[in-house]
Amino acid sequence: MPTVSLFISPAENQPGNYLVVVNGEGFYQSANKSVGARIRGEDPWFDDRLFSIGGTGLERVGQDGRFTLSAIVSGSQLNEDWGQDEIYALVSVAGLSGSYRSNTVKGNF
Repeated sequence: MPTVSLFISPAENQPGNYLVVVNGEGFYQSANKSVGARIRGEDPWFDDRLFSIGGTGLERVGQDGRFTLSAIVSGSQLNEDWGQDEIYALVSVAGLSGSYRSNTVKGNF
């Protein structure tokens, strides 16, 4: 079964910026298919649309059914509400219906 994981960590030598990484595995039937992720902020009423990674057609699922998408973003792009931020990724793979949701990363960005 396909799974998606989100990781957020401070960007090396770039104060105020963060490395956002989305990993996927188990997408065996989707080798060479285009992949992209939408990064969202989780809220009780509606989830904020923050930014996207990939989805340009250049990012592809590997022959082993895995992919990695990454971007360096400012903390303000991850700061989705007052107090603690709850960030997750929604991944879309060409040819598959629906999206795959990652874990939620909590922090004060």
